[in-house]
Amino acid sequence: MAYEIDCLIDRFVDAVNTGERESVDPEGTPPSVRLGEPSAYDDYDWCIKPFAATEWIEPLEERLGFQIPAVFRSLVGRYVFPAFEFGGLFFFANTPEGTAFHEFRTRLFADPRMSPKLLEAGYLQFGNPFEANYDPVCFDMNRASRTDAPVVQIDHEEILCNDEITVVREVAPSLRGLIEAQS
Repeated sequence: MAYEIDCLIDRFVDAVNTGERESVDPEGTPPSVRLGEPSAYDDYDWCIKPFAATEWIEPLEERLGFQIPAVFRSLVGRYVFPAFEFGGLFFFANTPEGTAFHEFRTRLFADPRMSPKLLEAGYLQFGNPFEANYDPVCFDMNRASRTDAPVVQIDHEEILCNDEITVVREVAPSLRGLIEAQS
C-alpha cells in the first residue's frame, strides 16, 4: 500500500512540476524551494523537490493526537515546496526551514481562535480554496481511514463570528480522489 501511495504522490508531483506554476515572492519563500535566479520582477520559479528530513512529523502527530493521513504524509514526508495552487486549492508550504508564512506545520496553530476549534472538531487544515480566501480546506479526520480522509471546506466566518463549524462543501472524497481527478 505504501508503494502505491508513493507512486500516486510522485504522479501528483510530476503534474504540478510540469504544469503552469505561478512564480513565488522571495519574502515569503525560503531559498530551499526556489529555482534559479530572480526574474525581472524579483520573483522566482519553483518546483516540488525531493527531500527526506521528516523529524518534524512525529512530534506534530503527537501534538495533534492523531496521524496525518498516509497520502498527505507521503507528500510532506518526501518533498518540500512553497505554498501553491493546484486543482482549485491553495496548498500550504512544506519547507525544510519551516518558516514560510503559509507553512503547513505552523498554519495549523496560527489562528488563535479558529485553529483550536478546527482541531477539536477533528479537522486538519492543509490549505485554503485559494490564497485570498480564508476558509480552511481540511481533512475531515472524523471520517478518515489510515490512508486518507475526505477533503472539506469550512466556513471561516461561522467559526470566527458564531463559534460554529459549518462545512461549506466536500471538495473531494479524499486527497487521492482530488489528485486522480486533476491528473
